[in-house]
Amino acid sequence: MVNFTSARSRSVTLHLRAFGAVCLLVGCLACSVVQPVRVLPEGTTQITGSLGGPWLPNSSPAIIAPYLNVGAMHGISENVTLTGSLHGTLLPFGALGLDLGAAMRLIKQQGVVPELTAKAQVYGFYDFTPGSTSTRPVSADGATAAGAVRVLPYLSVNASYELTQGLLGYLAVENLFQLSAAPNYFLTPTVGLQYALSPTFSLQGEWKWMAANIDTRNGIFQGQSTIGSTGNWGVFLGFNWTIAQKASASDAK
Repeated sequence: MVNFTSARSRSVTLHLRAFGAVCLLVGCLACSVVQPVRVLPEGTTQITGSLGGPWLPNSSPAIIAPYLNVGAMHGISENVTLTGSLHGTLLPFGALGLDLGAAMRLIKQQGVVPELTAKAQVYGFYDFTPGSTSTRPVSADGATAAGAVRVLPYLSVNASYELTQGLLGYLAVENLFQLSAAPNYFLTPTVGLQYALSPTFSLQGEWKWMAANIDTRNGIFQGQSTIGSTGNWGVFLGFNWTIAQKASASDAK
């Protein structure tokens, strides 16, 4: 006689393992939709959030992996914005993920010339339940190997252009560096749109080719959303909500 309860339990465990591994890999490859596209005005503070991940067509049902980030940005000058976020999806799987960084405007949009923005930040991951667990196994490619602390430097450059009032289109190149183990470098080309629904709230969508330089056919995703034989493509949706702005001289009057 088939033990349906036991079979169902094993199925749930396998799904949890796969999901935990996916979340940790996404956390190491391409985590944040809110880059920001452009720096904020001096004295402006925004709450940010994003949800998304790689496309998993072989899962049942087929889904976009739901990787969640929440954070904040603050303009410390007209050309520099500080950023930081918490990687919320990792917490149930025994890992704390944080990122801190700064974005700088290199070139302001003028005529047909797009605005260029560079961002440098550091991702930090801390395993507070080290070792292989039912929800977070160590993967064959080592992407989810347990460790006390993992620090990953990140650099990005994006070119954005105001297509119409309130609508920005942009292209970005994201570069993540893993200094502790091979592969040491992940390239992620990105295409996105940001639309301002109001003066204080905007939505953002991105398509990413995550780890475009890495053969991922035998990794956690087993080539589910590779382009050719490399990377995994995914979709990320986010928001930016302004909660504080520096008063201007006209406001003071």
